[in-house]
Amino acid sequence: MILWSVKEILAFLLISVFVILIVEGGSSTTIAIFEMLRSPPLSSPSRYDRELGWTSIPSTYHPDFFGTGKYVRTNAQGYRNDAETTVQVPIGKLRIICSGDSFTYGQGVANNHVWCHRLSELSKQIETVNLGQPGYGVDQMYLRYLKDGIGLEHSIHIFAFVSGDFNRMGRANQHRHGKPMLELDQDGLRTKNVPVPRFLWWVSRGVERADFRSIDLVQRVLARLSPSKISELDENEIRAITSKVFESVKQLSSKNNITPVFVFLPTEKDIGKESSWRAWVASTMKNLALPFVDLTPAIRALSAPRLTNFFIPEGIPSVGHYTEDGNDWVADELYRKLMEIPRIRTLLDKTEVL
Repeated sequence: MILWSVKEILAFLLISVFVILIVEGGSSTTIAIFEMLRSPPLSSPSRYDRELGWTSIPSTYHPDFFGTGKYVRTNAQGYRNDAETTVQVPIGKLRIICSGDSFTYGQGVANNHVWCHRLSELSKQIETVNLGQPGYGVDQMYLRYLKDGIGLEHSIHIFAFVSGDFNRMGRANQHRHGKPMLELDQDGLRTKNVPVPRFLWWVSRGVERADFRSIDLVQRVLARLSPSKISELDENEIRAITSKVFESVKQLSSKNNITPVFVFLPTEKDIGKESSWRAWVASTMKNLALPFVDLTPAIRALSAPRLTNFFIPEGIPSVGHYTEDGNDWVADELYRKLMEIPRIRTLLDKTEVL
């Protein structure tokens, strides 16, 4: 009979724990690497784009993406639309392109409840194309319009944003994904950080899929230790670039006989707190003589009970974005505002109903 001393027992236990950790860690790492090499996870139907950072995967369908029945479908062009989009506008239709971020994309709701789509249900003459993409700043909205929107025949371009979209312009990455940036030069706007580094996208997607907590921890610590690195541009630089973006959209619209409409979409924070960006945008729009729709005053005029169901609550994925009711309200209010613009009213009146 072999009798072990206390030291031998402790040594055996320590060695056993060490071996288990090695095996467990090795197994987890192997599984994680396998997951990283697979296709993008269902939790994010987007793919790397060398010019935009990321964009929607074309021809995809997830029936319960945001919950039961809350589906996401993209067409062959990568737009969040149920139907395919032709270059030419179908006879009897007035086409509207919607540029924006996750609030335009429709984070948290099904395709048929997104405010951009709902506009097409308010008039049989309207066809909409959704170029919204989660995480985009004003710079990426503009660049995607140049890449995927300007080549489509359309009469109206809705350029929608929330206050947070401006600060995103000062970063070379967003949500740990690389992105392009705009800067001013003597000829106007110039794009930098393009092609967008693909490695950062691959690593970030791998971390999300494989759940590498150690890497996630390091990224969070570095972000806290160097907050000054969050933005490469100060607010004045962002404002100068944004003004040039608005001016460029105006010039493109005039050249192609398109009516641009810039829209400030209120978030839940805007109901009770003023945004410095909102006031600046209103002033800039006035100086550039551009059609501007700010939905903030209208949403502030609503009663508290009415607003209860407008935003996705805490504890639910896509928190803070518009619910079905919120999207419906935006579509109704925006449609009413669009009809107050003489040129748009005339375009709609001239569009023959089939």
